[in-house]
Amino acid sequence: MKKALFLGCNNLQLGYLKAAQALGFHVIATDQNPQAPGRDIANEFHVAGYLDQTKLLAACKKSDIEPGHRIFTASAHFAYEGAAVLSEKLGLIFPSSGIIDTCLDKSKFYEALKDAEIPLPETHIYHEGISLDPGHRYYLKSDYGKTPNYNYLIQDVNPSLPALPANDQYYRHCFLLQKEICGQHYRVNLYGSQMAVFLSANEHSFQPLAQLPRFQEEIKEKMQKLVKKLGLNSWLIKFDVLMDSAGWYVIDLGLDPPMRLRQFCQWSGLDFCSAYVKMYLLDEPESLPPWDKIYQPVTITGNSTIGFTFSPQAPPGRVNS
Repeated sequence: MKKALFLGCNNLQLGYLKAAQALGFHVIATDQNPQAPGRDIANEFHVAGYLDQTKLLAACKKSDIEPGHRIFTASAHFAYEGAAVLSEKLGLIFPSSGIIDTCLDKSKFYEALKDAEIPLPETHIYHEGISLDPGHRYYLKSDYGKTPNYNYLIQDVNPSLPALPANDQYYRHCFLLQKEICGQHYRVNLYGSQMAVFLSANEHSFQPLAQLPRFQEEIKEKMQKLVKKLGLNSWLIKFDVLMDSAGWYVIDLGLDPPMRLRQFCQWSGLDFCSAYVKMYLLDEPESLPPWDKIYQPVTITGNSTIGFTFSPQAPPGRVNS
């Protein structure tokens, strides 16, 4: 029997759970919420948070999870940490905790970018008395930060550390100061040999692009080399890329499913969840069609809370009737 252990089964994960079952997987789902939406859909369900190794190990023992079985998550970033630690304890198929930590810890990720000769904005580990270039603004980020809620804009060249919330789960070892880049923000999604690009017009509006306006091949080549070095070739990895008149810069990497690409695929009539599950559970990175075959010009507005609207754009030389 093909078994897949799912960490997290709330509403956003249901599509992946059903897709795994359609592929013949016996799904053992876990969630810290006893009433999680996926509990009645999964073949088995256990109450366990994705960082609670004690409960996860107990769930695996009860459901006869064995070495070689698959573990899957489409939850928040720390779920990948929990999955990696658990997989090392049980011999499950998943990247190592070291690789996952490199992706989550900005201080380690930025070093990986430097090793791969991928440009990033000027970045410093924060310490008392740090001296910064006058006339520039900086962002203060916690090392495991994956949300703009914990980014602080620093305008003083000799900043003092702001008072952070006591429950900032994204700070572990250090804060980083990163020089602000004033330019265009792109979300670049790598899958197999493909690169799906989205322009972020603002926080709640984005547009798919056939390709980046500049540096397309250079960015693609360097990112693919980095992903290969990390051993994440069969995964769909998303990068945040900034571009100004001087060049391009990577500021972050994401492991969780790309919301922009998922919304675009659903609007296009593509089963994104099925393709995504095939990448992770069947090692099929090309399960999503080539980007040049599915790209369509459209403006997507909204978020997962209020929903999304889609405004198709006329291709160059044509006018909508």
